[in-house]
Amino acid sequence: MFSTLAVPLDGSPLAERALPYAIRMAQASQGRLILVRAALAPPPRTLDGASWEQDQAEAVEEAETYLKQIADSLAGQVASVEIAAPYGRASAQILEAAARFNAEGIVMATHGRTGLPHLLYGSVTEAVLADTSIPVFVVYARPGEPASPTFSPKSARVLVTQDGSEFDAAAVDAAIKLVGPEGEIILVSVIPPPERVTRDEVGHVIAYLDQQEESDKLQAREYLTTIAVQMRTRGATSQVKTDVRIGDPASGIAMAAIDESADVIVMATHGRTGIGRAVFGSVAGTVLRSAPTPVVLVHPHAGATATAAAAAPEEVLEAGVAPPLF
Repeated sequence: MFSTLAVPLDGSPLAERALPYAIRMAQASQGRLILVRAALAPPPRTLDGASWEQDQAEAVEEAETYLKQIADSLAGQVASVEIAAPYGRASAQILEAAARFNAEGIVMATHGRTGLPHLLYGSVTEAVLADTSIPVFVVYARPGEPASPTFSPKSARVLVTQDGSEFDAAAVDAAIKLVGPEGEIILVSVIPPPERVTRDEVGHVIAYLDQQEESDKLQAREYLTTIAVQMRTRGATSQVKTDVRIGDPASGIAMAAIDESADVIVMATHGRTGIGRAVFGSVAGTVLRSAPTPVVLVHPHAGATATAAAAAPEEVLEAGVAPPLF
């Protein structure tokens, strides 16, 4: 369980949609919440900037007042609530606060903007993900739509994506920490369908599409079974099951979440950067926008490769359940 969670807020109702999830997670571990709101004053109103220092102080005071109100409203619901209203740009201050309070996870809502506004203004969530090694629990807040129901981590059904890459272990680690003894972990792999029949050097058919598909699914099941065994060896108390699908990764993951009645999806991002691989343009971003549940995103971090190598046989990894997609 997560004992300390940072919860970024910006004063908007959409950002506050992350709070119910953070509260339930803190309750499950008797942990604490760190409410964070970055304060940032507008540009100086005069050429000499004489009022800017006062503007900065007022911005910090406003942020602190807002956070204290939220903290007071949580009295009696969680063991401990602290606030942080640092001055500066949101993503940098969220990361700094998470590090200063030794947070084990970040719980935040995102609007998930796409198109020109997204490219112009960027995403705080993406910026946080790019520079943190702790899991980020992301609630996709859709304006005009009601918030999704919360869940109890102690009995949650957690869907964990696995694609045969070196980053799989990071998602498994986060899931084990998230779910309680009465919960269930579903390991899911979505593999691409075969594109053509396999032939030998003289053109004879070796394997038809259905045969390749069945072989690929068998390899994926063996891989997930190995991961499940390793989880039990490590003392994971939750039930563990596997789910293998053929098709588009994002659609397959979203459908698996629906079919398995998952409360949350845990998946690793592959740490690629740049506009072409921004989180909201990747499989992870598509799942976040289309799945009916929140998503815990885990950025690759030091040690993940070693853990993954220990968790799965070399021959299975070489076979490649699916190319890295997230």
